[in-house]
Amino acid sequence: MSTTLIGRTIHVTGDVTSDEDIAIEGRVSGLVLVRTGTLTIGGHARLDAEVRGVRVHVHGEVKGAITASERIELMPSAVVRGALSASHVVLADGATFNGGIDMGQRTIAAKMAKYKAAHTA
Repeated sequence: MSTTLIGRTIHVTGDVTSDEDIAIEGRVSGLVLVRTGTLTIGGHARLDAEVRGVRVHVHGEVKGAITASERIELMPSAVVRGALSASHVVLADGATFNGGIDMGQRTIAAKMAKYKAAHTA
């Protein structure tokens, strides 16, 4: 499966919804929902967004909550201000994080179901 790229010079205001892997290097303000793939937030990315996905890897900056049904990884260059909800959360040495972490399965499942239902085409 290929990965869709939102490049460095692209600024999206609104919702981004995908059923495939997506990599963001630009800016997004709104909601990012990746229903079945991996979301990679690149080192140059700046998100002011609610983020929902299966697996979320953060190298850049996110201001907003991140929920993943499987795993969230904050890499050494990550800067995140917001809550994290996933059954597996990895904070690499050097990552900057300011917020809370919820690893409760019921909470995560409820959040994911809510967003998937609201954004089903």
